[in-house]
Amino acid sequence: MSTESTTKPAPLLVWVDTETTGLDPFMHDAWEYALIVRRDGRDEEHVYRIKPDLTNATPKALEINRYHERTSAPNWTWDDPHTAATRMYNLLNGAVLIGSNPSFDADMIRNLFARYYNVAKPWHYRTLDIATLAAGHLYGQAERMTHHTCDAVHYSKVDAALGWPWRSYRASELVGVPRPSGDVAHTALGDARWARDVWDAVTQPDAFYTATDEQLGAMAGEALSRFHGGAQ
Repeated sequence: MSTESTTKPAPLLVWVDTETTGLDPFMHDAWEYALIVRRDGRDEEHVYRIKPDLTNATPKALEINRYHERTSAPNWTWDDPHTAATRMYNLLNGAVLIGSNPSFDADMIRNLFARYYNVAKPWHYRTLDIATLAAGHLYGQAERMTHHTCDAVHYSKVDAALGWPWRSYRASELVGVPRPSGDVAHTALGDARWARDVWDAVTQPDAFYTATDEQLGAMAGEALSRFHGGAQ
């Protein structure tokens, strides 16, 4: 009898976001790519910048992601496309892609990979959308409350709160994660971090329930310190 472990390794999770010159993957390019790779419970952040073709760029897209403002900064540099593609390909090979409408980002990344690789989609075939995840979480809470109160009104409350179609920002706020704001809004890394935080808000237990006695004591101490500091 074999003694080898049959436990499958945990899937490699990657939160992904791109900033692009428009919304059509056949006409527009991604110019900033962010990947947050989770390995053994630790997150690695990777950002790549590839100079795009602006011929068919949508002015509104460049305005929203502040393309001209950001790329004209003194410390801005562009990456070599082949080098960036090689590094991203190695990171995404076999990974599960997570994000806000990650199929869009996947299409943009595929277009880059197709220049250099025969298999242009090396990741897991199913991408995971945080708006769908958050909505499922909220409707799951409605089901639990319905069983507790015997009143189905909780479903309509979720309907009203989410609206239709579901919007990622609204869904994230309903699970306690604020939308990106300020200088990080509509940057690839800022949006990837936000998607990661939404995922964790739904799939990870509250730190209170997993903390050791020492950690709980530290939390209490910090709370008391803030309380007394604010009372002065």
